[in-house]
Amino acid sequence: MRTNKRLLGLALCLVVFSLPIPRANAQLKKLNLSYTATSPYQAVLIIGQQAGIFRKHGIDVSLIFMAGGSLGIQAMVGGDVPMTQADGSASVAAAIAGVDVVMIGSFLNTFPYSLVSLPEIKTVEQLKGGKIAISRFGSATDLSVKMALAKVGLNAEKDVALLQVGAQTARVVALQSKSVQATIITPPFTLTARKLGYNTLIDMAQLNIPYQLTALVTSRAFVRSHPDTVMSVMRAAVESIHFYKTQKEPSIKILSKYLQTADREALEETYREVSLKVVPEKPYPTLLGIQTILDELAVKNPKLKTARPEDFVDMSFVKKLDDEKLFDRLYKR
Repeated sequence: MRTNKRLLGLALCLVVFSLPIPRANAQLKKLNLSYTATSPYQAVLIIGQQAGIFRKHGIDVSLIFMAGGSLGIQAMVGGDVPMTQADGSASVAAAIAGVDVVMIGSFLNTFPYSLVSLPEIKTVEQLKGGKIAISRFGSATDLSVKMALAKVGLNAEKDVALLQVGAQTARVVALQSKSVQATIITPPFTLTARKLGYNTLIDMAQLNIPYQLTALVTSRAFVRSHPDTVMSVMRAAVESIHFYKTQKEPSIKILSKYLQTADREALEETYREVSLKVVPEKPYPTLLGIQTILDELAVKNPKLKTARPEDFVDMSFVKKLDDEKLFDRLYKR
């Protein structure tokens, strides 16, 4: 009888130890990723890290801040990180220069800005002859103002003067001092602007102008050598977007820490205007948005008129998840 009990105990131990090990206890793959702006438009990876979504997919991710898309790509080329979040224009420019760079996903496919004006300027037409503050010439803020004004019938080269003022805080100061009649801002400054009595002349998100603003970038070499890791990152990113869109309170808590603000009104504004309005459920890079970048670059480099947007992207990872019906399952369609 004792022998039978010992055999039974041994059998139970074998069963227990042969069970699959939960992911939480499995060996996690360490991975450095960089982000290039402390912005709600680059919050997807932060949310995925803080919510444990990357760990769920076997990745112990460390997020490293790099000040700007170009630096993020330089860090990737230098081997400090295998993947980065960067603006589409920096990615396209790097690829044109011969750098091994490819966009595999996108977290922002349009201009998310608002054009706000002094209280006495109530219509876009009243901006004629006035000044608009942008960050710098050649930036996304510069291009977005030109394209948005063209959409409503104004020519930015003839009807207004664009002033290179700098960061968003500096542009708001320029507006407050009436050095300019309008400027371009993002949440939560949109809330501040309304409280100050400024008018929102154009909500660019509603215009939905295609533009590749925030992309998930890696190298084709890394895609070839580590396709499973890239797939895990993309799967985690997709689930992080879903979390961002559907888990309001946990997302706002993460945003509060990330953006270093406890202002509930500002966080609500940011969540509503960014997560719910402009972050795409399916993070495909936008070919039309990349074409917009190429068209702008072709003004100075005519050879780019024959460049194809498809040459700058690899959509296979998002496509695989789409084919698996992951988005349908997440959003219960």
